Amino acid sequence: MARSQAMSSHRTLFALGVMGVLVGAHPVAGQDHTPPAATRVVAAAVTRAQAEQKAVLVEFGASWCTWCRNFEAFVKSADAGPALARHFVVVNLTVRERDDKKTLEHPGGSVLMDEWGGAESGLPFYVFLSNTGQKVADSNAMPDGTNIGFPAVPGEIRAFIDLMERAAPALSLAERDVLAGYLARVAAKPDTR
Repeated sequence: MARSQAMSSHRTLFALGVMGVLVGAHPVAGQDHTPPAATRVVAAAVTRAQAEQKAVLVEFGASWCTWCRNFEAFVKSADAGPALARHFVVVNLTVRERDDKKTLEHPGGSVLMDEWGGAESGLPFYVFLSNTGQKVADSNAMPDGTNIGFPAVPGEIRAFIDLMERAAPALSLAERDVLAGYLARVAAKPDTR
């Protein structure tokens, strides 16, 4: 009986993990359904974070936001992605879409962003939660208290690494170097758009 309960528990945790990944993704333009409520996405991420002994990184972004896509590429990259995934369950919430794309927004996402300190911030705005769902930090971490956004210049990269040290104290020096190295490489590339 104990073995079957353990297997059932593993299947449940796997299903929650898959659900957390699926519901946290930004919707694709042209979708014909409303994304899940932001609170539901965050609750699934917190449940998964509890099971995996991680924190939660909630990124607020929009389809029109180039810096948001850069941040998503960062958290999914071959080098920085695994370092972040060791410490965080990452979810994306779509907010602040233009009128013709309002259906892409996660219902309640803007309310959460505002409640967590992002009302006056640009995008991307991100928040770090403990695995109990308590806010630990947010991206309003520049020396003047403004939003880092996507860290693309040396001062933003420094502020981001300092923020990561607070949000994920177990992040190793080597992992911090990987994150900073990725951001420095991206910042060094000329904009070809």
